Amino acid sequence: MAERREIAPNEDPVCGMTPDVEQARAKGLTTEYEGREYVFCGKGCLLEFGDDPEKYLDPAYTPSM
Repeated sequence: MAERREIAPNEDPVCGMTPDVEQARAKGLTTEYEGREYVFCGKGCLLEFGDDPEKYLDPAYTPSM
């Protein structure tokens, strides 16, 4: 398995924001990838992650808004 960067349970892996997990779930702004749930601040980040999850999980990736 590839090395992953540390992502907090309430961290948007794309932009680094910390959305409210329950609100994100209620708005459909979560996805599961390889058995783990990820939360997102908005649809844009969710869609970007869906296009290329490995890019955002790579230890070399730095989240930015």
